[in-house]
Amino acid sequence: MKSRTNTRPHQSRSSTHASRGTNDGAREHYRREKARRAKTRGPDEELLAAAKREYLALLEAEAAKGKGGRPKKKPAAPKHEIDAENDAESDETEEE
Repeated sequence: MKSRTNTRPHQSRSSTHASRGTNDGAREHYRREKARRAKTRGPDEELLAAAKREYLALLEAEAAKGKGGRPKKKPAAPKHEIDAENDAESDETEEE
């Protein structure tokens, strides 16, 4: 009966290092292209930057209001006040 696992020959380390030389050219091309595109600004880039500034200002204005989020906890009433309220309620129900 054959084993279910297939054994595959592993790549040798020398083949993985040989491909690194071709990646250096690609990486350099990527850096040059990125720098070239950073120099040229599109016509919409200024409009997008202005819209982003307005949006961030809107978020900051809403954040200052403090709306939303989890409500603050109310402090618990002291035990003797709760007992007094329960006694008053039980007195009212007995009178009826």
